[in-house]
Parts: sequence; structure tokens; C-alpha cells
Amino acid sequence: MDEPRAGTPARGTVPGMFSDTWHTPQVTHLVFVDGLLADSWQEPVAGTPWESYVRTPAPPPAPPPAPVHEQVHTWLTVVCGGRDAVDALTARPLDDGAIDLPVEYPQPADRQRMEATAELLDSVAARFFDPEMSYAFRHALLSLWADDPEAVTRATTAAHLAAGVCWAVGKANGVFHPVGTHRVGTIQDAFALRSPASAYGNVVAGTLRGFLPRADRWARPPGVPDLEPLGRPDLLLGATRARLVRIRDRARAAGAV
Repeated sequence: MDEPRAGTPARGTVPGMFSDTWHTPQVTHLVFVDGLLADSWQEPVAGTPWESYVRTPAPPPAPPPAPVHEQVHTWLTVVCGGRDAVDALTARPLDDGAIDLPVEYPQPADRQRMEATAELLDSVAARFFDPEMSYAFRHALLSLWADDPEAVTRATTAAHLAAGVCWAVGKANGVFHPVGTHRVGTIQDAFALRSPASAYGNVVAGTLRGFLPRADRWARPPGVPDLEPLGRPDLLLGATRARLVRIRDRARAAGAV
């Protein structure tokens, strides 16, 4: 009689024949001589003529997607920072309230960084945007300082920090191509940086966003603009707010049908 095949149990035994001992599908060979079991062995069924007998359980069906108006409302809560913020959203533009820099700082270098960055932001807003955008920039800078001062101080220069703020706030309002009319490279050029504004812009956006999900971790529903979701209503311009209010009211109307 031939020796047992390498990697298979010894002939004359049928281990796992009626149990789940084997972790992969097995085919069992039984050899009968004149009605008597003379030999037996098992081998993986893969690659054998009996492979088609293995039944792979079908995966459970995917749950149906939520209605579009519910997807839109979820998107709005991320963009605006919660359901209450969505409900309270109006088209009122930003004003110059609450944009003053802090009076006291832990270190003199912190004051210098904040003041230098604020001056750069005001300059870029006056050159390429408008006063309302300067208010949004200032709110973002103040939020960074309040939430994570190191996000302000660890930037290589004030110009890198200012470019990051411009990128994050601009993306949150859809002012850059392809949503808006401004070229994002303008920010890099304005600050004479060798790296793109998004390099520190992603750091700024991540700090402002906090623990809200990133845009690339969930599907943006159809019919809404491609905005960077920061969850900060005080960074949204009046034009952006008006657009979001229209989207909110349309979603509500669709849900009421």
C-alpha cells in the first residue's frame, strides 16, 4: 500500500469527517474492497474536480441607502457643526464682531506669531476677497489659538500659517476652483511659498474640524457643493450660508412629502 500523502492524515482514519475540525473545505476519499473500507484520506477540495460542490454562503444584502434628503441633512450637520447649528443657520453675513486678537499670551513669540498672521490674512483678504472674508479668516485664527495653540506656533512661519488658514476657509466656502472662481495657487503665490497652501491647510482644517469626519470618509450626497466640512458656522460667508439655507429648506420639503 502506498505511503500516506504528505500533509494528509494517515490512511485508515477519517478525522474531521463529520465535524468542523478542518478550517478549509476538504474532500474525503474512501476506498472499499469487496465492501470493506480499505483506505481513506482527505485533501483540500480546492483544485479538485469536486470544488464546485462547495457552497459559499452569499453575503448579506447591503442595506438600502438612506433617502437623498436624509443624506443631505446629515451632510449639513457635518458642514455646520450639528443639528442645532443647521436649524439656526441664516443667510446673515459675517460682521466684524469678536475678531479682536487676545490681549495676553504665554510667550512674546506667541503674540508676534498671531499679530503677524493676522496682518497677512487682512492683506490677502483686501487684495483678493472682501472684508467679510477677512472676518472669516480672523475667526479661524482665533479658533485655532483657542483649540490648539500649537497649531499656531508650530507652523514654519506666519506665512505658512496664514496660507493654511486661507486654504481651509476658502475650501469651506467653495471659493476656489472648481467650485468657485479663485485659483488656489493664488494663495501660494501671494505668500511667496514654495509649498502649496494645502500643505499646512490640511493641518488647519483638521484642527478646526476636531473630531468630525473628514470629507473623504463619507460620500457627499448629490446636489450639494463640494465644501470642506469644518463644522464652524462662524467661518461661513453670507453667500455660503444662503446656499446652505436653500439646500436645508429643500431637504426639509422633500422629507415632508
